[in-house]
Amino acid sequence: SLENICLSCNRTWNLISEGNTKGCFQLESRLGQMMSKKLKPNNIEQLSALISIMRPGCLEAYRDGKSVSNHYIDKKNQEEKVDFFHESLEPILKTTYGEMVYQEQAMQIAQVVAGFSLQQADNLRKAIGKKNVELMAQVKEEFIEGAQAGGSFSLKDSEEIFSWIEKSQKYSFNKSHSVSYALNGYQTAYAKSHFPRAFITSYL
Repeated sequence: SLENICLSCNRTWNLISEGNTKGCFQLESRLGQMMSKKLKPNNIEQLSALISIMRPGCLEAYRDGKSVSNHYIDKKNQEEKVDFFHESLEPILKTTYGEMVYQEQAMQIAQVVAGFSLQQADNLRKAIGKKNVELMAQVKEEFIEGAQAGGSFSLKDSEEIFSWIEKSQKYSFNKSHSVSYALNGYQTAYAKSHFPRAFITSYL
C-alpha cells in the first residue's frame, strides 16, 4: 500500500537525487530532473520546497544576482551561509534555510514584522495569488506603516523585507499544496525505484 511506504527509503531518495525522475509526479520535466539533481532532497520537507522553488515566484525573484531558488539550493548544500536577516524571522524561515519559499511564510512575516491581522495577511495572500497590482500597492503601504509603528525595523529593512514578498507576487506556492505534491512525487519515485518494470509499463 502506497499509504504505508517508508518515507526514508534511500533507494527512493537516491533515484530523485540522480534526477532519474521521468514519470515521477511534478518532477518529470527537464527542470524537475535538473533541480532534483542539484538539490538532492532527502526528506519530504526538502522535496516540498523543491516543488515550490520550481515555480516562477522563486525562479524569477532575484537577490544579489541569484534567484531565490538557487539561494535555497546553495544553502541546503552548505555552499552559502544561512542567515535570517532579522532574528524575529528565524522561526518562520528556519525550515527553508532563510529563504521565503511559501505563501504562508509571507503571511507570517507580515504578522511579525508589520503587525498584520489575519485578515490583512489574507489580503496579502490574495494579492500574491491573484497577481493584483493595485491590491499589492495598498498592502505595501500598510506593511511599511505597520513595520515602522512596531519600532523594530528601519524603513530600509521594512522595504527590503517587503520586496521579497513583492517579487514572489508573480507566483508563489502555498505549503499545504506543495507538501501534498511532494508526497505524491515521493510515492511515484518509490514505485519507480522498487517496481521499475510495472511502473514504466503503467507509465507508457
